[in-house]
Amino acid sequence: MAKTYKRLVIVKRTTNFREAVKVLCEPLVPPQDNEILVKTVYAGVNATDVITYQFGGNGVGYEALGVIEAVGKNVADFTVGQTVIFLFGIDYNFRGFSEYIYAKSEELTAVPCLKPELLSLPVCGITAAIGLDNAGFIKKTDKVLVTAAAGGTGMVAVQWAKQKGCYVIGMTSTEEKAKLLKELGTDRVINYKTENLDEVLTKEFPEGVDVIWETIGGQVFETLFKHLALKGRLVLIGGTASYKSETNDVNNTLNIPNASNLLRMNQMLSGFFIWHNRDLFPKYMPQLVEDVVSNKLKIAVDLGLNTSEGEFKGIDSVVRGVEVNINEIKCLNI
Repeated sequence: MAKTYKRLVIVKRTTNFREAVKVLCEPLVPPQDNEILVKTVYAGVNATDVITYQFGGNGVGYEALGVIEAVGKNVADFTVGQTVIFLFGIDYNFRGFSEYIYAKSEELTAVPCLKPELLSLPVCGITAAIGLDNAGFIKKTDKVLVTAAAGGTGMVAVQWAKQKGCYVIGMTSTEEKAKLLKELGTDRVINYKTENLDEVLTKEFPEGVDVIWETIGGQVFETLFKHLALKGRLVLIGGTASYKSETNDVNNTLNIPNASNLLRMNQMLSGFFIWHNRDLFPKYMPQLVEDVVSNKLKIAVDLGLNTSEGEFKGIDSVVRGVEVNINEIKCLNI
């Protein structure tokens, strides 16, 4: 076992990730009686990494995939050498951006291999599956619109809705992403850089969209809400339009409709925060893991190989990975 390890910690409250974090080198000691020591192989990047400081604590990194290095004497449900996913720490104690992680049993999920695509599940996959089922209440023949459809959560949301028999509309910004979405089964891809979102929805979906998976906010939110169908459900899971703001005030990016609009159209507007749904993880994670391993659920993983500086490898590359494309990088090789 190594004598020291490196991890990333928050040192400043700012959405400028490079200024917000620094690398610490700490002693590597045996786990406590109820702890499990995991050697990180891959760590995931999420859009919300830049606002992690708002949850308190100094840890950063929501998820990791690795191998158990040691277990405390009271740990009976995991063994050395086992491959596991670390799901973001309990009580917002994030620590995925670390060469080694000290974890509790309830923060780990056993997986059959070190397939990096599995890293998409702890935040992106579980959010999409639980959110669409339990906040969007999707059902067969629903028209489901997914914003940022080529992103980590969006890719899973598209496929999850298709598996339920829904007609899926995916929003994206480039032809390359549009091609990916079509390969994933998206029925209608809207490139909002080259097409007018309001015009497309008005012309092609005059009766509206049954379920809207909204992650952006701002003008996108306002436009989409206008096209919510009778008895439609709009699920708000983020506001990326506000993430670069130092205040990160989602209220400034959302023009919430008044209650009479919701009442008249019998619609539902709901927020969805994955942290409050941990009780459903044991139900969803095994199925998601099985789907990824069997390739039923397809995940596009970006390790930075096509960037000018090459692969995102090691703790020192985390900042670059976040900065290159915060909405699309799926994992780093730690």
